[in-house]
Amino acid sequence: MRRSKAQFPAVVITLAVALTAAASLSGCAQVRGLWPWHAKASPAPTPVHELNVAVPADGAVPIVLQYWERNTLVVDLRDVPSRGQLVLQRRDGQVWPVRIAFRATPGRFETLEVRGAERALYPIAADRSAPVTVELPPSAYAATTTGLALSWGPASAY
Repeated sequence: MRRSKAQFPAVVITLAVALTAAASLSGCAQVRGLWPWHAKASPAPTPVHELNVAVPADGAVPIVLQYWERNTLVVDLRDVPSRGQLVLQRRDGQVWPVRIAFRATPGRFETLEVRGAERALYPIAADRSAPVTVELPPSAYAATTTGLALSWGPASAY
């Protein structure tokens, strides 16, 4: 079946209108959410103050953020210097969180030591690019533990 020359421009015009409508609707927020490759960015974690941070008298106060990831309190050590120490203490009238984890940047320091009811050593692998998260076993911070002493630095120091 052959098309007449009069039908050809109508098909082209219809196709052009359909493509223009699709292109203009693709920018709408409601339509953009329907595309299969659309994914909302996860919101940044909200910092909280669950544990007090104390440093030795001669030490500088590092930036240590705390935030919740489900039922785990994550203590963020990504911005601390390459060597240092601090003590995490419960706030007055509070209990220890059910789960505690530490997040570190590979290559910033090699080993994290945590002393509480038990001593725990964590090697921080330098061959990764993403931050490393290590979870502290609950036996390391019993209900009677007054504080968690953290120190970090090169592996040769531990």
